[in-house]
Amino acid sequence: MTRKIFKELAEVRQRPCISIYIPTERAGDNKKAQIRFKNHIHEVKNKLQEQGMQGRQIIEFTRPLEMLQNDTEIWRHLSDGLAVFLSPGKFAYSTFPIRFKDYAGVSTHFYLLPLMPVFNGDGRFFILALSLNKVRLFEGTRDHVMEIGIEDLVPQSLHDTVGSDYEQKSLQFRKGQSGGDRGLYHGQGGSKDFKKDEIVKHLREVDRSLNDVLQGYGAPLVIACVDYIFPLYRSVNTYGNVYPKNIPGNPDESHMHDLHHQAWQLLKDGFQKHRKNALNHYRFLSSKGRTTSIIVDIMHATKEGRVDTLFIEKNQHLWGVFDKDKDDIRVQNEKTLENHCLMDWAAKSAFLQGARVYLLEKEEMPENGSRILATLRY
Repeated sequence: MTRKIFKELAEVRQRPCISIYIPTERAGDNKKAQIRFKNHIHEVKNKLQEQGMQGRQIIEFTRPLEMLQNDTEIWRHLSDGLAVFLSPGKFAYSTFPIRFKDYAGVSTHFYLLPLMPVFNGDGRFFILALSLNKVRLFEGTRDHVMEIGIEDLVPQSLHDTVGSDYEQKSLQFRKGQSGGDRGLYHGQGGSKDFKKDEIVKHLREVDRSLNDVLQGYGAPLVIACVDYIFPLYRSVNTYGNVYPKNIPGNPDESHMHDLHHQAWQLLKDGFQKHRKNALNHYRFLSSKGRTTSIIVDIMHATKEGRVDTLFIEKNQHLWGVFDKDKDDIRVQNEKTLENHCLMDWAAKSAFLQGARVYLLEKEEMPENGSRILATLRY
């Protein structure tokens, strides 16, 4: 879920757009999650029927959901949450290190509010477990971590990159050290230099391959590796946000959750500083009259590009209808076939205009009783 993919999903405007979120487990067959997803498919079919879609149309339209539900291999490789999106001509799903609350909705656009912690709030980051024998990549937030499968995308060992060429050079040098060819590598600094050159070559290839995976992300990347590897990798790295300290030691001997804990210890102050500063800034701007908790005002400010930061209570909704062309906003008490979550619309629009969006627990909200709050640029 890059910003570009989020934007593509946010810009879909057609009926019907199906959004489904479920909590899942990192290990096991996820039977309960499969049953939960099956129930959501049934719920979605009922909503499509209520909106006038006929039986055979419903079967054909929801076929991708049925195929996903029956794909046992996918359900064995999940994280903490699964998000699924379906509209005419578009089907997307992804697993996230986020514990979603169950949701199934049919609207004229995708419901994306639960994805905000991917970009703000809980702190999204990557961990690269890097040795000369294995390369692993993990995606984490404050509370969760998941492995990203890169075995077929990134060379896993020094041998994968340099192969027999390195072994032959190493053998020749050792032979030269023992006798007749001692001068073979004279002027190249000996075995340490050519070994270093081959390691750098391997690390450069790892970096190049990782760029295909991480392109479009800006989250911090923490490297777990033995100390001598770290400066070599930084010398060839082209990813823009590598953390300046590594997790020391051989990562091949470390469990994913241990690496996650160590990475969060390095990053937490920076992530929490942003959130703390945002909350303090809200209190300051509140005294200047540059905050609001009125959803209609927030919607207007969002449309005008005046929202700097949004604070939204987790797992809450404010239902209503927003006619952007007529600038007409009507807040409603409950969900209907025609309305949608106004907080979702405000979050998507503000985020794509450069605002920060934080999903907070009820007790974390800077004003009691408010489900959405905004600081304004002017």
